[in-house]
Amino acid sequence: MKSILSVLVLAALLFVGCGDKDTDATGALALNFKATYAGEPLVMFDQTYTYPDGSPIKFQLFNYFVSDIALVKEGQNPEDGHVVSEVERVDYADFFTTDKATAGITYTYDVPEGVYAQIRIGLGISPDLNATQPGDYRAGHPLTDNYWSWALGYVFAKIEAAADIDGDGQFTDKLTYHIGADELYTVITLDKPIVIGKDTPAKATFEVDVQKVLENNGNYLDITQPQNTQDHSNNADIYGFLWNNLTTAFQLKDE
Repeated sequence: MKSILSVLVLAALLFVGCGDKDTDATGALALNFKATYAGEPLVMFDQTYTYPDGSPIKFQLFNYFVSDIALVKEGQNPEDGHVVSEVERVDYADFFTTDKATAGITYTYDVPEGVYAQIRIGLGISPDLNATQPGDYRAGHPLTDNYWSWALGYVFAKIEAAADIDGDGQFTDKLTYHIGADELYTVITLDKPIVIGKDTPAKATFEVDVQKVLENNGNYLDITQPQNTQDHSNNADIYGFLWNNLTTAFQLKDE
């Protein structure tokens, strides 16, 4: 890690110059988010996948929040990193083609020039933000959606699908999992050398394999039992299982 950063530091010096760096200079950072199922692009509605018990399944919705995204320099406390985004809602609801699913969702930010060693990212919504409500924001803000008024908080992630449990060719078995609670908020810090410069845009790609959200080491929800086909963060055995799997399935991909 240190050797890679040493090379990046040297490269950074070449474009920022010696002693005449514009302290307000910024560069572009693109963060790309992809969803897959068993390694294949996750396409809504028309594409058939296989649930861990062998049942055919079609997805209708998958989204989740990320918050307090920050870049961290080497030796810096992750809590002191440069925040590039307070919150984003990553929503694959309109991913109806393989091409779109393969491309994923990209957010682009202006970031101060420099050499960074890590990305810090929160999965879900931080407790401070989760205490707000849609009326606190202008139209189009990520936090104007996915709100539970009855729970006074946001839905951190949604997974909705239709399964064909009895194998009759009809996808009539609805799966609905809406997950959210302060205690689920998970901050992860990932090693990712990034050089930000005016003429050197940087990119990082994240991926969630939803098959790994639904199954972990051979364990999965028995969807032949009606009580396991939906949950709105009422049953900790269900939402806790799915959320823990999501946090481990969320991966930073090699470029």
